[in-house]
Order: sequence, then C-alpha cells, then structure tokens
Amino acid sequence: MESTGLSSDLEAKLRELLDRDAIRQVYARYARGIDRADAALITSVYHPDAVEDHHGETWDGATIGEKLKHHSLHGMDRTITHFTNISIALDGDRAGAEAYYMGLHVLKGGEKRLMSAGRTFDRFERRGGEWRFIHRVICPEMLRIMPLDEITVNGPTTERGQGDPSYEVLRVG
Repeated sequence: MESTGLSSDLEAKLRELLDRDAIRQVYARYARGIDRADAALITSVYHPDAVEDHHGETWDGATIGEKLKHHSLHGMDRTITHFTNISIALDGDRAGAEAYYMGLHVLKGGEKRLMSAGRTFDRFERRGGEWRFIHRVICPEMLRIMPLDEITVNGPTTERGQGDPSYEVLRVG
C-alpha cells in the first residue's frame, strides 16, 4: 500500500478492512452468478487453478462457471443464494474463510422447492491485487425438498441471465 501519511498501525488496519471487504465481495459475486446462471460471473471468483469439492464432485476454477450454470439451468427454474456469518483469517496474500450459506431453489417443473443450508471452507489468494478462491469445500448440512407453496405478487419481472434488471442497475457509466 502506498504511504498515505497514516500511522503504520492505522494503515495495517485499513488494509485488513479492505481485504475483508474484497473477500466478502467474492461471496456476493458468486451468489449473484449462481442465481443469474452467469458462467462468466461465477468463473470470475476462482483462480483458474482453483479446486472445489462440491458435494463430492471435484471441479476446477477454469471450468466451474459453465458446470454450475448448466447444473442450475437444467435442474432449477429459480434460485436465491445467501451467505452469512463469514469468518475470515488473513495472512498476507492468503486467507481462509468459513461461510454459512442458504439456498432456496424452485426445481424444474415448478412443483417442488429445495432448501439447502451448510457451510463452505474456503482458501483465497490475492493475485494481481485481486482476491479469488483457490480451494473450496462445500459442506451441506441440511437439504430439504418441500412443496412449492408460494403466492404470486405483482412486481418487476426478473430472469436468469443478462436480461435481469440487476445487470442494468449495476452497470457503471
């Protein structure tokens, strides 16, 4: 970090806050990528040589975006993914994290909902100034298939992919 005139202690604390925020943004991009079925967005949170143990299947960072997009589009009509209680340990350009997750998914056919909850155990590396996953273990602790019992409300239409209103509102410029 370039000298700012701040004390070295304050500068170190600022760097730690910025690193923690950048790692939390990785989780936010991942969730958005899954929910929008956006392979490029999913891939953007992994270093190409990353490895993920995803419910017993092993995937690499270079191809995981397409695999998760395919899985999501072919098995589910809609998804909502949340990460909470993110604990982060920093060590220079490396970090470890435990994150709790919850996903709500409308399964294909629209008659059933899957609720999944668990934790992820993640290793990060900062390369070229950017934090990304280098190793992940997805550890489901609860899976439940339930009837779809939602009501329809009037409001904006959302969709998976680039046509979703979020792409327009998040576009800078």
